[in-house]
Amino acid sequence: MACAYQCVAADEVRSIGGHFARSTNIAGVTSVQQTEFPPLAEALLKASRHKCAAALTKSLKAIPRGSTMCVAASGGADSTALALLSKAVLRRGQWNLCLATVNHNLRDAATLDTDFAQRLAKWLDVPCHVLQVHPGAGAGVADRARKHRYDALNQAALKAGAIVILTAHHAQDQLETMLLRLARGAGPKAIGGMRARRTLKSGVILLRPLLEQSREELRALLTHANVPWREDPTNADETKPRARIRAKILPVLESVHKGAAVRASRVGRRLRESGRLLQKTAQNVLVGVGPWPREVLRAHGPALLATALKRFDAKANERELEAAVSAIRDRVSKPRVFQVGKNSVRVRARQVLLVTSH
Repeated sequence: MACAYQCVAADEVRSIGGHFARSTNIAGVTSVQQTEFPPLAEALLKASRHKCAAALTKSLKAIPRGSTMCVAASGGADSTALALLSKAVLRRGQWNLCLATVNHNLRDAATLDTDFAQRLAKWLDVPCHVLQVHPGAGAGVADRARKHRYDALNQAALKAGAIVILTAHHAQDQLETMLLRLARGAGPKAIGGMRARRTLKSGVILLRPLLEQSREELRALLTHANVPWREDPTNADETKPRARIRAKILPVLESVHKGAAVRASRVGRRLRESGRLLQKTAQNVLVGVGPWPREVLRAHGPALLATALKRFDAKANERELEAAVSAIRDRVSKPRVFQVGKNSVRVRARQVLLVTSH
């Protein structure tokens, strides 16, 4: 198996030391001043009044009362804020809460992160699942780590009887995703970024309730509530595409338009909705494999035709799609053949035919 996990009751968590620091960085832990976790009731009151609590509450409207939810907690600022907000919101809604922390075994300090997540769970008085995964270093490690992480979280949720996994992806994460997908030529739906809600194969619901909240808001909440968190130094490693975008591009966008990430995340939601509508409409444009009347296809816009063609091979690239769509819509009568992914599109004077590789 790719992962192993154990459920650690709150009173079984071993302390990793009582003091942490936030304007300075001590042992990778950040805090406003030398302090232990503050009184829980006080921190929960501050969290319940924060604007992000309203966003979380809204995302949980369709979740039945009495359900168990599992927060993915890395020990970083974002997931620590989500854990605090979840405790503040879920106790009002009579939902149950647990945390799950994943050790990817890629850094020496990773154990300190999981120890901190356990300490956080102890403070919140909730169970904590410690998940061990081993994606292995080398090319493609980020994708492997992501797959192992979600597999482990899914297993932990099922073991805990949780029907929801909550992750702390925020507006900056969303904008990074949108820019990466835009750079590789993805379609409108993919450019819209991560979905706020999707159902995993197991039936567990994955929720990202903070996609339209900023990183700064989450850290401000922790600072206001005097709650410590840990910093992962690999997040600043600019050899990674996300880290370069985070360090070089997002600050520029923010300087041009304050709140750029939050605005982009909202636009992303509309892009995903538009992309879904475009795909649904495209299903009726190219039925079967043809031949299709070319004159009828000319009446459709390029985006719709490209989406319709891509349905036959999701790996078809934009250059291939653009060439085939341009030929379909022009007035050249000479027969031509275009490779689109693993298939070929034959454009004739009056007809268009798809020849599949099967």
